[in-house]
Formats: sequence, structure tokens, C-alpha cells
Amino acid sequence: MRSLGAIFMADVVSYSKMMSFDEAGTLDALRAFNNDTLKPHLQRYGGRLIKSMGDGWLIEFGSATGAVTCALKLQEFLTQNEKLTLRIGIHVGDVEHENNDVFGDTVNVAARLESIAENGDIAISSSTYLCLDQTLGTHFKDCGKQSLKNISTPIEVWSTGGINQSSKGLIRKDTDNLIMAVVPFNVSGNNLGELSASLLESLQRELNTKDWLDCIIQKNPGPDDFQMVGVIEESQGRAAINVTIYAPGHKNLWSGDFAGKLSQASILGPALAQQVANQAFIEIMKVKDRYAKK
Repeated sequence: MRSLGAIFMADVVSYSKMMSFDEAGTLDALRAFNNDTLKPHLQRYGGRLIKSMGDGWLIEFGSATGAVTCALKLQEFLTQNEKLTLRIGIHVGDVEHENNDVFGDTVNVAARLESIAENGDIAISSSTYLCLDQTLGTHFKDCGKQSLKNISTPIEVWSTGGINQSSKGLIRKDTDNLIMAVVPFNVSGNNLGELSASLLESLQRELNTKDWLDCIIQKNPGPDDFQMVGVIEESQGRAAINVTIYAPGHKNLWSGDFAGKLSQASILGPALAQQVANQAFIEIMKVKDRYAKK
């Protein structure tokens, strides 16, 4: 039997690594989450658990609103609980039901969306997004059309964060450009949110000015990309920023320190981004030929 449904796929990030370090503790955390958090949320928002896969769940909802609201509430809860981190994918479409299981392209797309979501984020399709009211829709940003593995047509993806460009579920555009993945900087201080957001946005803009380099904002950079990580700290009205650049294979390429007055946060972000980007260009040019795609 076929009917319209919202398929919700969730996966525990780094499950195998967690099991290798603390099998008993990981299993206890999963049981507690499943019984004390997931099941009550499904009951509240109209979700039906189809199957549990050890480190993940396949769930069907009768509406996109129910599925997305549940996903947002779960991720909000988990930000306060450091034991587990989820990736969630949601797609609305025709679902084939048989023997208490679900099949079809809708399930496959939801699985791919889950695989390309970044840690702690939710990735949804345009068919899901278009069903949401304005309040729920504001949680998502348009990540554009993405080609997903074993999915015949590109899917327009909306995410609460970004897309995991290193995911095996994503087909990257064929390009000879080097990739610079900027990891959102760690922030230590209560007055650094505006600066952090401005710096990140300005860095992406500055680093994309070269025709041989593509910059992406990425929580989970791929091992074959250049990576930029940083820390922003506050001290006596000033922001201190440490930036490190890694070459592919996580080889330390360069590290430097920058600072500026927080009272000038609106201009500090773009100014620092220009300095950091210029230094990044210099360092990458030194090794560019070594890492050029053949």
C-alpha cells in the first residue's frame, strides 16, 4: 500500500568509535535516549518507529510539521547532553508499506539526506521544507541542489547548519580546484557571537576570490582538503584569535595569532578575515603543486 508520508532517518555520530572506547557506557546512553527521550517525542509528535538499527532509527510521520518539530526538539535536547550527537534527514513523498516496513525512493532520499547532514544538524528536502510554516522554516537555510549517491535527480537541500561535503552519500562537483574547509571557530567568551559570525562569513567570501580555490564552511572536513581551524578568546575588551591551517592529510601548514578591539566588532571581522585569507593564499601557494589534482 502506498501513501504520502514523512520519512525521518537518524544516525548516531561516531558510534563505532564510541563503542570501541566504552561499549557498556555507549549502550547505556543509547537505551536511555531511546526509552526516556525518543519514544516520548515520537508519541507527542505523531511518529511511528519502523525499525531501530543499533546506531540509528527509521521513523515515519504523518506530516512534515510533526517530523521537523520532533527533529528540532531532539537536537535541542541533545545539545544539553554531550553523550550522543545525531544526524537527521527528512523527506516527504510516497511511501510503500509492507509487513510493517517502509520502502521506496522516499526512504532512500531520507537516508541520503541523513548521511550528508553535519553533526548535530538536520537536512531536509524541498518537498519537506515547502510543507512548513514560516516559524519552522526559519530554522533552515537553502544549501542548493545536491547530487546524492544512487538518487537519479538532484535534490534541493535545506539544513539547520551545513552539508557534510566529505560524506560518501554526496557526489561532489567535478573540479580541479583545491578545497579549503573552514571549521567554525571555537569561541571562549560571552560577547564574541557577532565577531565569530562576521569573521566566518568574511573568510568564506575572501577565500573564494581565487579561481583555483573553493572555500566551504564545514564542521567535518574531508581528509583530502585544506583545513582552517581557530579559537576566539576575549580578554579585557579585546578579541584574541589563533588560526591554524592544515594541508591535506592534516599536516600542519601554518599557525598565527591576531587581535583587535571588540568595540570595533563590525569592522574587525572583515579586516581579520582579509589578513587571514592573504596569509592562507601565501602558505597554500607554497605547496599548491604538491596537492594539485591530477
